[in-house]
Amino acid sequence: MNKKKPIFDPKTFLLDNPNELISLDKWQKTVNLLAKVFHAPAGFLVQFTPDDGFQVTISSQQDTNPYAAGIVIEPEANIFCRRIVETGNPLYVPNAPIDPCWDTNPEVHNDGFTSYLGVPVFWPDGHPFGTFCVMDYKQTEYEDSYLELIEQLKDILESDLALIDLYGQMQQLAITDPLSGINNRRGFETLSQQRIALAKRNQAKLGLCYLDVDNFKLINDQYGHKTGDDMIKHIGSVLQNTVRQSDVIGRIGGDEFVALVMLEHESDLVAFKQRLEVGFCCAKRAKHLPEYSVSIGSIEVDLHANFTDLLDKADQEMLKNKKRVA
Repeated sequence: MNKKKPIFDPKTFLLDNPNELISLDKWQKTVNLLAKVFHAPAGFLVQFTPDDGFQVTISSQQDTNPYAAGIVIEPEANIFCRRIVETGNPLYVPNAPIDPCWDTNPEVHNDGFTSYLGVPVFWPDGHPFGTFCVMDYKQTEYEDSYLELIEQLKDILESDLALIDLYGQMQQLAITDPLSGINNRRGFETLSQQRIALAKRNQAKLGLCYLDVDNFKLINDQYGHKTGDDMIKHIGSVLQNTVRQSDVIGRIGGDEFVALVMLEHESDLVAFKQRLEVGFCCAKRAKHLPEYSVSIGSIEVDLHANFTDLLDKADQEMLKNKKRVA
């Protein structure tokens, strides 16, 4: 199924789901540099997720640093990073022990930190990724230029997050049909090859359906191309609402659509075609489209056959059904 989703889920920790577009080694060097320039015993890049709290993504590599990368702190903990995530603003605390609001801060009272300077890091959509910060065991008096410096360094991190987002958008555009909103031919073939390889490993069964709108050219000529475009969007919508997450759908040209579906029982392919027909029947009444019919050809997939041959075989089955209707 083709649903637009981010290339990285911001609700999960990056360390648990590494992304090849991000160089954690570069991030490590940036955090190490931060700690070195500030003469601080600890520097961090911390990620926040609403459900799981705060995870240290990168920790400066010093013996004086008590927090290793990967540790998680609950979202309700009264830590400095939480204040930044909640406000979206930088935070500088030169002497935390004298401020009662940090009396329950474990970083202060369990680990002995006195000073904190941190800035928010954001995903490209404006939601908080987390914080970029330094901590010190002694009181500090950072000048304004230090805050400017940490802001400049965190821009390096945000540019990498922007790269992930941009790559995801470009990848989505490359495999998506802009009219129907589902996979184009390239996207369908790429995802189908992956699904077939998975089915081979799992000894699963797949079915392939080939759909074609009957007399689509006549509909275009009689009602205009806008109506024809509306019908293509409509077909794509019905497919998206009919398939499961494990299925792959696509528009491979004109009024031709395909669906690669998982089969758990022998009757699943017939049941899928019936669901499609019911979906077309119900949806076209709601969309006030001209009367139309769709011919569907289906085959059980030979997992060792050439993919182009599979498409051709399903196409031939569709043409047989179209001739029966004509």
